[in-house]
Amino acid sequence: MLIATAVALVASNGAVMAQSSATPATSGTAAAEPVYAVPNAKIAWKESYPSGASKPVPKPEWLALVKEDPLLKVSPNVLTVDGIIQNADPTGKNTHCNWTWDGCVKPTDIVHCTDKTIWGTSFDDGPYEITRELLAFLKTINVKVTFFVVGKQVTAWPEILKEAYDQGHEIGIHTWSHAELTTISNEMIIGELKWTETAIKEVLGVTPRLMRPPRGDLDDRVRYIVSQLGYTPAMWSVDSQDWRITAGGQTEAGLLANVTQWANTAASLTQGGNSLMHDLNNITVGAAIKALPILHPHVKLSPVGVCAGWNNASYLESPGASAVAPAASSAATPAATTAANAATNNPTATAAPAAKKVAESGAAGFQNPIVYTTVAVALSALISNMF
Repeated sequence: MLIATAVALVASNGAVMAQSSATPATSGTAAAEPVYAVPNAKIAWKESYPSGASKPVPKPEWLALVKEDPLLKVSPNVLTVDGIIQNADPTGKNTHCNWTWDGCVKPTDIVHCTDKTIWGTSFDDGPYEITRELLAFLKTINVKVTFFVVGKQVTAWPEILKEAYDQGHEIGIHTWSHAELTTISNEMIIGELKWTETAIKEVLGVTPRLMRPPRGDLDDRVRYIVSQLGYTPAMWSVDSQDWRITAGGQTEAGLLANVTQWANTAASLTQGGNSLMHDLNNITVGAAIKALPILHPHVKLSPVGVCAGWNNASYLESPGASAVAPAASSAATPAATTAANAATNNPTATAAPAAKKVAESGAAGFQNPIVYTTVAVALSALISNMF
């Protein structure tokens, strides 16, 4: 099954390795062959990474990192053509703690900050050219944040990622193509995460330990794969909904009013807040530049790793990384939030609908370990000329 799945993916993608075709959300054009200081000198993007439009096919050695587990047999959810995530559970229940349905979280998920005086501050979906404007502003207020980056954007704007890292900001994984992880196969989840990790490592020389699922789309199957790959899921406690300013449903004034409420109630919290924003375009970055000074006098704006109480452990290579090992999530007890909180924190979520036909790709899990070596060797031979 694993070989068949990989063959189908390769066939559908054609030439998997091509230069990123991601289009920045702001004006400006990325250099075709960026040259800048990186650990391994110039990066050969064309020869090394999936194109912006292709599915990120995982390498065989990455598949071998994930051990067989019943959670790998959980059916993927269904993503409709209009972007709605539908529950694949035939009972319609949230059996596998899917955050999308009701804000369900596990003890292994980072949601709030351990210290009530600290406020987790993060930006998703970049880097883009406009990210530089945000970086310049953060420098003026002496604030460090977390950037959860999309892999194809890393290959489009590697120099901006390095600028963020060099300025002391934390970098986390936000998948290769901004995929809804509960709706894709086990193999594709691995590809989405590991290709992004690989690009970040090549640019920065470090391996992120934090990941954030796009749209917060996380369930126990995804959690298991995430933990097997050495990452910790980073969610959020409040959503700025800044992305809705351009899509409709939010205004800058409404966003600033919400942030003012966060600031005014911060002192009464028993845990620190953890907010979600985006460096997508000049609209979201402009809103952030106005919003952060509202929060700044009331709480200490910090990266998510600091929010979680990690001590110098943001990367696998960090001195404190061994003290913060990601825990397996399959046996953890669900701690679902209320429907009201879920609606506030996840505006793109829908109520758990009746089960629909599961997407065929990825419905089956991995094969048993005895078959694994044979599968990996066969797959490696099949696509060795592509990696």
